[in-house]
Amino acid sequence: MDVSIIIVNYNTTQLVIECIKTIYEKTKFIDFEVIVVDNNSPDRSIENLKTIFPKIKLILSEKNAGFGAGNNLGNKYAIGKYLFLLNSDTLLLDNAIYEFFTFMEKTPNAGVCGGNLLTKDLKPNMSFHHLRPSLILSFNEFCFNIFTRILYKNQLYYSFSKHPISINGFITGADFFISKKIFDKLNGFDEDFFMYYEETELSHRLSDLGYKFYVLPYVKIIHFEGGSQTKSSINKKKWMEESKKLYYKKTNNKLYRFADFFDKLNDRRAELKNKLFKNINK
Repeated sequence: MDVSIIIVNYNTTQLVIECIKTIYEKTKFIDFEVIVVDNNSPDRSIENLKTIFPKIKLILSEKNAGFGAGNNLGNKYAIGKYLFLLNSDTLLLDNAIYEFFTFMEKTPNAGVCGGNLLTKDLKPNMSFHHLRPSLILSFNEFCFNIFTRILYKNQLYYSFSKHPISINGFITGADFFISKKIFDKLNGFDEDFFMYYEETELSHRLSDLGYKFYVLPYVKIIHFEGGSQTKSSINKKKWMEESKKLYYKKTNNKLYRFADFFDKLNDRRAELKNKLFKNINK
């Protein structure tokens, strides 16, 4: 088996169906399997998925331990040489999995690769980041991203190149293509992260082993975002803040307290900005 595609579901049955349809429609020239892990969704319609796609492996978890834990569970059933960790709210637009597979086969130092993600309107979406969270990045955000804008211009999180590019940061967890052997060596995602930053933390460990991260800009995938929760969800902001702090601690970043300080300043500035606009619009 060349590739095991793992999709974690939580109340997104229809999105999973549409995603899998594009996998079967677009994927050619390789042997692959599809593994769907349900994180104990209240909506049990996912249990009928095998009537639509008889060949898939459907894993019904008895608990919702988070995104990383769901992927780790799927990996236990995977037999592919590579894992393609794919969000349920995505649609493949081309033969992405074959492109990832062939690139990784000829690039021994590649730890992870991913493509360019698009919004539902086919506009650039968050696909990667050139840098991982740090004091420098937090200070940069406090300064309205002035430094990264100078360094990367309009290609901070999306690439307009025609060729693969190497980055020092991380590939978003929406389309995370990695060797199963390496994933197993690292014991998968750290399950202390319920949601968000699990791919960032794994990328940190990959980097420590000397592996590189690549973006294949010619691979295009639609990412709707927020499939299992809305962007306005209070939980989303809370999880992101907690996961970011946990990332600082996990990576032994002695300056995480200072980075957290800048993050709080950024949050305060955003609050003041919102209040200002509300007062102007009254």
